[in-house]
Amino acid sequence: MRWHDLFDDLEAQLVSAEREAFDDEVRERAQAERAAVTLGAILAASDGARLRVTLVDGTRVEGVVSDCAAQWVHLVDGPRAWLVPATAIAAVEGAAPGAPSPGMVASRLTLGHALRALADDAHEVLVTAHGVQARGAITAVGSDFVVVGATRTVRMAAILTVSPAY
Repeated sequence: MRWHDLFDDLEAQLVSAEREAFDDEVRERAQAERAAVTLGAILAASDGARLRVTLVDGTRVEGVVSDCAAQWVHLVDGPRAWLVPATAIAAVEGAAPGAPSPGMVASRLTLGHALRALADDAHEVLVTAHGVQARGAITAVGSDFVVVGATRTVRMAAILTVSPAY
C-alpha cells in the first residue's frame, strides 16, 4: 500500500515537471517570435486601422492606414494624407503589437518605390524633413535622396512626412 502511494507521488512529480518544462518552452518560443517582429510588420498588419503616430521630432499625425509596406505607411484623415517612413516613427498608438512578417511584395516595396510613384504622378507635395520643408513636384528619386522642385535635394533618411501640398 505504501509503495502504491510512493509511485503515485513520483508520477505526479513527473507530470508536474513535464508540464513546467512545456510551459517554459512555450514561453521561450513566444518571446523569440515576439523578438523577431519588426515595426514594418506591425505597420503592414495595420491596414485599415486608425493610427496615431508620433514622429522623431515630436510631430503627431493621425489617420487610417490606406497602404503600407515594411519601410513606410500611408495615413489618410479625410482630405489630408501623409506618407511616413518607418524610420521617422518614434511611437505608434492603435497598432496591434503582434504581427506576421509582411508578405514578399510589402517587404520589397521601399520608400524609394513610393517616392518614385509620387514622382510619376507629378503632383505638388510637401516634404517635411528635420528642420526643412520642401514644396513642389518630386522631380528625381535617387538611392538615398529625393529632389523636390528643380533644385531642392532632401536625404531620404531625414524625411519625416510627404503629403499633398494644399
